[in-house]
Amino acid sequence: IIKNGEDMLSGMYFEAFDDFNKLDIKRVAEKAVEDGVAYIGASSMPSGSVPVVLRNDVMATLLRVFSGVFSAEAADKGLSLLKGREGESIAAACVTLWDDPFCEQAYSGSSFDGEGVATHKKAVVENGSFRTLLYNLKYAKKAGIASTGNASRPSYASTVGIAPSNFYLAPGQCSREALFERAKNGVMITDLMGMHAGANPVSGDFSLAAKGFLIQEGKIVRPVEQITVAGNFYALLQGVQAVADDLWFTLPGASSFGSASVLVEGLSIAGK
Repeated sequence: IIKNGEDMLSGMYFEAFDDFNKLDIKRVAEKAVEDGVAYIGASSMPSGSVPVVLRNDVMATLLRVFSGVFSAEAADKGLSLLKGREGESIAAACVTLWDDPFCEQAYSGSSFDGEGVATHKKAVVENGSFRTLLYNLKYAKKAGIASTGNASRPSYASTVGIAPSNFYLAPGQCSREALFERAKNGVMITDLMGMHAGANPVSGDFSLAAKGFLIQEGKIVRPVEQITVAGNFYALLQGVQAVADDLWFTLPGASSFGSASVLVEGLSIAGK
């Protein structure tokens, strides 16, 4: 925790490994300090619709929040706008979403799902085209197709649901800095708050408190806080302009969610 006048700033950083010997505690501590120090002197910014770079961890968090729209159960119950849209273009051509239980960079997934069906890597969205919902046996039978191996059963006492394994937006080939250069003047969002109240997992709408860094002439110039970013998840997928190469995954759980940083147009920033 860093004291800046009357403000208390905190930084956070984590790494996850399958081998404890790979953990570098000093590096983790240094990264956490860097994260906190970076926001010293942060202030708001003018309101408007500007190019937005969503840092990899922020985009991964949005995927986690809205991942339910890719569930066949949600679609069947009218809780997803993707029902019957297989084959349609629902995202920019640079967007591919994988569900890969064997992804080496992620932390979840197994060879079989909660119903014993063999799992496999699948493109849910490929080059912007919607390929498939995620199915367990119940909803696959209802649709007259095979299960995609996404039955979720966290414990023996749980009912069977549907969930991804390692769900992520495939990385591109440019650096995060290249996104700044392409954005020219905008903002990079590094933190979102209020997911429990500010995101509607059915409509895709979100309006969330945020902080990050102002981008001017393709460069980070200062930290930004006291802003709100608003948009729609479905429109966000359509508005992705470029994807960086910095794939990152959230903390492991029953599912893991990952993304690279993305440049998006059409998001609204409410500031001063």
